[in-house]
Amino acid sequence: MRWITSKRVIGIIAIAMSLFQIYTAGIQQLPAMQQRSIHLGFGLILVFLLLPLQKTFRSRHTGTALAIDYVLVFLSAFISLYVLLEYENIASREGSPNILDCIVGTTAIVLVTEATRRIMGLTMCVLVLLSLAYVAFGKYLPSMFAHSGYSFERVVSHMFLSTEGILGVALSVSATVIIIFLIFGAFLEQTGGTHAFTNIGYGIFGRFRGGAAKAAVLGSCLFGMMTGSQTANVAAVGTLTIPLMIRSGYKPIMAAAIEALSSTGGMLVPPVMGAAAFIIPEIIGGSYLDVMRAALVPGLLFYMTVFTFIQIQGKKLGLVKAPKSELPKIRSLLSQYGHLFFPLLVIFYLLIVENVSTKKAGFWAIIALLAISLLRKATRMSFSKLILALENGPKTALIVIMSCAAAGIIEGVINLTGLGLRFTEILLYVAGGNKIVLLLLTMVASVIIGLPLPPVTAYLILAILAAPALVQSGIHPMAAHLFIFHFGVLGNITPPSAPCSFAAAGIARTDPLKTTNLAFLISAPTFIVPFLFVYSPEIMLKGSVVYVIYRIFTAFVAIGGISMSFLGFATSKLTLPERLLVLCASICLIPHNIVLNMLGLLTIAAILLWRNIRSRMSRGSSYPVESKS
Repeated sequence: MRWITSKRVIGIIAIAMSLFQIYTAGIQQLPAMQQRSIHLGFGLILVFLLLPLQKTFRSRHTGTALAIDYVLVFLSAFISLYVLLEYENIASREGSPNILDCIVGTTAIVLVTEATRRIMGLTMCVLVLLSLAYVAFGKYLPSMFAHSGYSFERVVSHMFLSTEGILGVALSVSATVIIIFLIFGAFLEQTGGTHAFTNIGYGIFGRFRGGAAKAAVLGSCLFGMMTGSQTANVAAVGTLTIPLMIRSGYKPIMAAAIEALSSTGGMLVPPVMGAAAFIIPEIIGGSYLDVMRAALVPGLLFYMTVFTFIQIQGKKLGLVKAPKSELPKIRSLLSQYGHLFFPLLVIFYLLIVENVSTKKAGFWAIIALLAISLLRKATRMSFSKLILALENGPKTALIVIMSCAAAGIIEGVINLTGLGLRFTEILLYVAGGNKIVLLLLTMVASVIIGLPLPPVTAYLILAILAAPALVQSGIHPMAAHLFIFHFGVLGNITPPSAPCSFAAAGIARTDPLKTTNLAFLISAPTFIVPFLFVYSPEIMLKGSVVYVIYRIFTAFVAIGGISMSFLGFATSKLTLPERLLVLCASICLIPHNIVLNMLGLLTIAAILLWRNIRSRMSRGSSYPVESKS
């Protein structure tokens, strides 16, 4: 049974999954349950092969562990094929499952739970088990949380043999859209796009103070926009950017924190947004383009905070520009790799002009990338690179697949028992009709749920529990869902648990907890951004052009001002009264009030002007004065 750990077998299965996903994205998609079950089956098989029981439990009984893995792989294939072949019969028996249906449903729940434990750890696994325990014993709870009770047959049928549980909306998006963009990202990496994007960023910003860190931000942003994975972003780009920042004068802890923040920001900027960009339209309606338009400026506001920190730290540390001889030549890089931007233009053209489906846009982007990469020797993929891209695409998607499947169980429980409605009522009751209190409560819930979970999983849970309360209070659905998503993402860089910061700290060889704390402090000003969704919908590009531009300008000034206040530095060190003045002035830029906005802008401008004058005077007074005698 040693074949079960064979890299060749794993590679063949991963390639088969990629080919299936590409075919169904661009040529012929299967009916919903069949498509999702095959997608899940491939994901389960790869998890059990790549993360064998012996590795996760460190068992000494190698033969027994391999036998268990062999059984799990067989069962994963069986439940997938069962739905594929029995699809019509299952639909006709809806609500009245037979014995084999119940066995298959139970097996699927067990497999998803175990695969979740292996790839995501115990936290998500415990949440799944708690949700199942709630279905089983919830009828004995106090009336506020109790449900009427459900039969075993109904529960397992609802959880797997319907589109309300494991095979629900989340897995639907994973099986049709997310996977195709992750495969596209794998192809882009094999063409050298990741390395090229980082070097282009360094070539652009290296000539400025703190250029290495700014290059890291741009490279991580570009890579994260495509992959939608924070930790993968750190692993792929951080190995290049963190040593570069350390060599340019940044302390290891600071370099790690900047990379963690840069990778996190990639989740907030379209087009992928950690998969949420594809899921939000499925939940609230509208289109993928609506999400891209609404999320663009808020994502840039996040990076505004990071750039402000880099600029201020560059001045504090007295960093100098990188020598011109060390900078990558942008013209040469664009000549060799510039054509790799063409597939991105293909995506936007197909979505905006041709109005094709997102999955088909991803399909044609892959085709365009394969064709355009042939134009240059540096980007041309050999057969081995092509095979490697087909292998790596599904492997990077495994955590997303299991996140969506596990979230499907939790979502199924919430929908079946009506817990979501009760949670919404509780939030509204505690808030007492006060919108700001409701937003603060939702912020706390979102950050806490986002602490241990990947962004897509946190969002899926929050979309059922918290978003309805915001919508019922009169907040626009898009603003409500982006609000919870943004805070769910920030939960991933909030102490004490922050996998992204931990991964960056490992590369920088520095303290992970201190790195997490520093990343959180740097990102603190961005906690104001989700509130702008609610109180300034113009940053979602809604409203008249003139007022949209005005509100975007005030939002950027507000974020920059809050960052300066927190860091205590502008053109020079700020005194405590000046920091408080800048903070208050920045807050004045948030509400819809022209008088307050003008007061805030004038205050910040006056303080910056005064600091600049003081700085020039101090430099002038330090010059030696010649004696007239």
